[in-house]
Amino acid sequence: MTAAGGRDLDVSRLPTVVFGHRGLLWWGTLGFVAIEGTTLVICAVVYLYLGRHVPAWPPPGTPRPDLVVPTVQAALMLASLAPAAALDRAARRLDLGAVRRLMVWLSLLSVAFAALRWFEFGALNVRWDASAYGSAAWLVLAGHGTLVGAEVLEVLPFSYVLFRGPLEERYFSDANDLSLYWYFMVGVWLPLYALVFLSPNLR
Repeated sequence: MTAAGGRDLDVSRLPTVVFGHRGLLWWGTLGFVAIEGTTLVICAVVYLYLGRHVPAWPPPGTPRPDLVVPTVQAALMLASLAPAAALDRAARRLDLGAVRRLMVWLSLLSVAFAALRWFEFGALNVRWDASAYGSAAWLVLAGHGTLVGAEVLEVLPFSYVLFRGPLEERYFSDANDLSLYWYFMVGVWLPLYALVFLSPNLR
């Protein structure tokens, strides 16, 4: 490689794959996390704001949310942090076999999250158009549901590529960035679960 001044530069020792802040995709993932995080904060603020301006939240006659399915979802998401962290480490080791196995696990988990989210809407025990409470609760679930859906659409095709090929070294960096987004998806849901499902049952 020739520099601007005409001198030759030796780039043979530069890494062919980078992780974390050294990678462009990492910054893109971080930007997406910031956008989605802001959206979910707005959803939570709407829920809290409306709850402070009515005499009862949920409104009288509205059943409390069921806790079984949402609690299973929260526990499964929390448990999924282990394979996500293992994927992070395997990607940094450039361990293709481990990355493939862990991506299969995350694929199954992402589909399970999406299926459980469907049942979580029913667990709210209120229609979205029944009241401000119903609209706000559905908004929180739907807002986070976009993250779950995005992860399904990322994990499944990526897993297919890892098994089908052709493979490139940069895919290890992609797997590492996928773990970052997974941490965000799980971490942001836990307080939202407490807000939408636990807090109404404590009132």
